[in-house]
Amino acid sequence: MLDGYNIIEECRKTGNRGGIAIYIKKQLTIEQTLGNEYGLYVKLMLPNSQRINIVNIYLPPAQSLKRRAITEAQATALIEDIIDQTQPQLTTIICGDFNARTGSQTPKLDTTHPPRTVSDPHICPRAKWLLLLCNKYQLYILNGTHTPATCTCHTSRGESLVDYILCNRVHLQVHHPALQPANISDHDLIYTH
Repeated sequence: MLDGYNIIEECRKTGNRGGIAIYIKKQLTIEQTLGNEYGLYVKLMLPNSQRINIVNIYLPPAQSLKRRAITEAQATALIEDIIDQTQPQLTTIICGDFNARTGSQTPKLDTTHPPRTVSDPHICPRAKWLLLLCNKYQLYILNGTHTPATCTCHTSRGESLVDYILCNRVHLQVHHPALQPANISDHDLIYTH
């Protein structure tokens, strides 16, 4: 626990570790929560009475899904079930580890998506789903939209950009201090405000 914050969490259904969580400042009003082991949704009311949707995602690598005896289609459907609960008229911020590499590709939205500048040009098969998700919910990929996006995951196998912030408003910016929180993860902290 962090002082001054409430935690909303969803633990994995099997195994003794893993899951996703959202820490929320105690001054903010939590109006609704919903989750499964791949997605966690919180509807918040800010001090100015504005309401926003926050969704945290963890989509394991394909090999991990196989070990869990779940298909890619089942896992992505569970994520979309969570996103379906958001109210699209509100600002919606979706962030997390999608384990997808999109290069500089952009979704085809009703409005023009700004070009993206990224340091990881690789495109993996899961990129197609992530772009279709953005199309369906009219979400901008903020990584690389305002400032160049660098790799967010650093392992012995190499570096990649797999952690994203998606939003239905393009004005928010991704901040990437290249800091691995408390050295407990091989992923960097990224955030927006």
